[in-house]
Order: sequence, then C-alpha cells, then structure tokens
Amino acid sequence: MEKEVIACRRLISPTRKSHGYYKLSLKKTLIKSFMGVGVMKLLSIPVGLATSIILARTLGPEGFGQYAFIMALIPLIALPVSGGLPQLLTREIAIFSLSRNWALYKGVLRASHGLVLIVAFSILITYWVFGVGLNIIPKEGKWGLLPIALLMIPLVGLAAVRTGTIKGLGMPAYAEIPGQLIQPAVMLVLFGTLAWLQVLDAKSAILVQVYGAGLVFLIASWMFFKVQPSKAKGVKPAYRLKHWKNALLPFSLLAIVSAFNAQIGVIALGFLSTDEQVAAMRVAERGGQFVTMSLTLVNIVIAPYIVRAHRDRDRNLLQNLAQRSARGSFLIALPVALVLIFWGEVLIRIAFGEDYAKIAYWPVVIVVVGQLFNVYFGSVGYLLSMSGYERDTLKGLAISVLLNLILCLFLVPIFDSTGAALAMAISVLAWNSILAFLVSKRLKIKCSAFR
Repeated sequence: MEKEVIACRRLISPTRKSHGYYKLSLKKTLIKSFMGVGVMKLLSIPVGLATSIILARTLGPEGFGQYAFIMALIPLIALPVSGGLPQLLTREIAIFSLSRNWALYKGVLRASHGLVLIVAFSILITYWVFGVGLNIIPKEGKWGLLPIALLMIPLVGLAAVRTGTIKGLGMPAYAEIPGQLIQPAVMLVLFGTLAWLQVLDAKSAILVQVYGAGLVFLIASWMFFKVQPSKAKGVKPAYRLKHWKNALLPFSLLAIVSAFNAQIGVIALGFLSTDEQVAAMRVAERGGQFVTMSLTLVNIVIAPYIVRAHRDRDRNLLQNLAQRSARGSFLIALPVALVLIFWGEVLIRIAFGEDYAKIAYWPVVIVVVGQLFNVYFGSVGYLLSMSGYERDTLKGLAISVLLNLILCLFLVPIFDSTGAALAMAISVLAWNSILAFLVSKRLKIKCSAFR
C-alpha cells in the first residue's frame, strides 16, 4: 500500500512539469486504478447476486419485499450524513493535496466528522421522539425493522467521510475495498450461514446489514489513517466553513435527488402496492446494476482526474476522459443488456425461482433498457459536479426526480412494478439528456459514447 501511496503523491507533485510525462503518468494511473476497482467490482457482482438469491429464496417475495423496502429507505434517511459529503471531500481533498495546503486539508476533515456525528445522532433522537415517544411511526410489518436499520446511519456517515477522503487523495481503488470487496463477501457468508441454520428472516437480515456497516467503517478507518499524508500531521487546521457550507448544499441536494431517483420506485411500491411487487422491482434493479457496472467503475476512477483536467483547462484531456470512458462503458454494457432482455425470464427463474419469474421479467427488461441509455450518455453528472457545475447537475436531476415521482403516482397503482420500472426508465433518459446538453454548454465537450 505504501508504494501505491507514494506513486499517487508523485503523480500530483508540482515538481513534475513535463506535460507529456503528466499525460503518460495519468494514463497509466487511470488504467491501474480502473483495473483495481474493476476487479473488485467484478468480484462483488456474483457475490451480491448470490446474496440476493439466498435472501429472495429464503424470505420469499413478501419477506424479501419488506427487507428491500427498508434497505431502500435507509439511504434516504442517511442522506444528511452520507449524501453530498463524500463528493465534496473528494473535490476539496484533491485540490488541497495538489496545492499542499495541509491546514485546510485537516480543517475540512475535522469539520466533516463533526457534521456527521451531530446530524446522525439528531436523526436517531428524532426517531425516538416521534416513533417511540409519540407513537407516530407504525411498529408492525416492515416498519418494525426500521429501528434496527437506523443503527447503520452514523456508521455509514463516518465511512463515507473516510472513503471520500481516500478518493480525493487519488486512490479510488483502495477507497472501494471495504464496500466493494470485503463487505459483500462477509454478507454472503453470514446470510448463507443463517439460511443453512434456518434462522434467516427479515429482522435478522437487517441486523446483518448493521454488522456489515460497522465492518466497513472499521476497515475504512484503518485505511484512512494508513494513507494520511505525513506532512498533514501536526498542522494546525484552518477552516472555510462558509465556503464549505455553500459548496455542500448543491452536492447534498444533488445526492438527495439522485437517491430519490434511484429508490423512488421501491418506495412508491412500498406505499402503493404489495411487498411482493417491491421484491419484483428489487430484482429488476439488480439486473440494471449489471448493465451500469462499467459506468460505475468509470465514475469511481475518473472523478479526481476530471478535477485536475478542468483545473489545468485541458479541454482535450477532458474530452478524451469523457468520450473514451463512455464508449468503453457502453461496449461492455450492450451485450449484458441483450442477454437480460432476451433470456431474462429464464435467468430469473433459475436464480430466484418461479414466483419471481412471473412478476419480475418485464420490470427487468424496462430497467435494463433505461440503464443502457444511462451508460450511453457517460459520466455526465460527474463531469459537471467535479468541474464546479454541480448546480447544473442538480437542475437536471431535480426535473428527473419530479418526473419519476409523477409517473410513479400514476403508473404504480395500475401496473405495479412494471409501472415503477417504466417511470424509472423515462426519468433516467430525461436527466441524461438534460445533463448532456449542460455538459456541452458549460465544458464545450461531448460526453456520449458516439457523437
């Protein structure tokens, strides 16, 4: 790990003045980071699929739907502590490490940790007042799982601070190890063991997720302290609280609308349909994750380099980053999408069982087509956000989430999970089209796979 840290710091060192050397080193580092993150992501996919299969088959459509609903609700509740903060830290840490401003580096870390702790415990106290004291929140069915799941919030928030910092230091592969490699493997072992012992239910599944969040926090913390720049130690922190507050607001709003856009289908089905339909939508989203895997890898890797290319006003490098990453992502995603479209029903039946094949096939097809368009447009959100135009990203996503919500309200009561999938696909196409236009307007580049 130490060699990787030294190599990353040399890459961003201002003593390297050769532009040709910079581009060559950047290319090598991008490829190395992509391969590192790619291997972890590729390993996590079959592990995650196996975990979903165990849960779906053991809990049944109703129990799996209850579990899926709570696990969709928790990221929305945790948004104040894990939403825009990692993205802001990635950008600010990248800037401070490039400029060697260790005082501000240390200040932004302390401020972010303090914010997470204050907000996380405020959320827990609020639930205790309204859920327990005033008895407003139900305690039966899926709602009985909520108090257990809420224990994840402070752990998720603190882990997000650590991973965002590590990414800002130019080590995206290391930042993803806890969440992409270790946690899925541990979850699979625990879920498999509980299922074999015939004690796995929705409650124990949520409790396992709490343990998983704690594990990610511990490992991310160890890595966080391991890669800290030695020159930052002993430096008195400096603060730009007003600047960070103003910068965090659009990042947080962006995270809010992004999370709602991703989870609104499951949430709408949880309120307007049955637990079985929630399970069907969750299976469909799993299929969509296979399609967007390549784009997810690219977004993880290129974020710090977008910051650098924009800072150096290197439009050619920014154009190459945008288009080549989009093209590579799309060429990987296309065959995956075609397999799921033409043989999806058979695959669902084999993996999840006959009950899921009847209710999940068409949602899978619709979600897969929508996510294929998502991959085609490339890293539009990251290009804007990492270049300082996060407000434009927010505008596009806000329109998308509003469209998604309206469509869900109309389509879910009629078509259940198929309606939720259709609402999701239309909203994904809308926000990608809007953000692609804004990327062209602001950055003067084209970001789609083929222009």
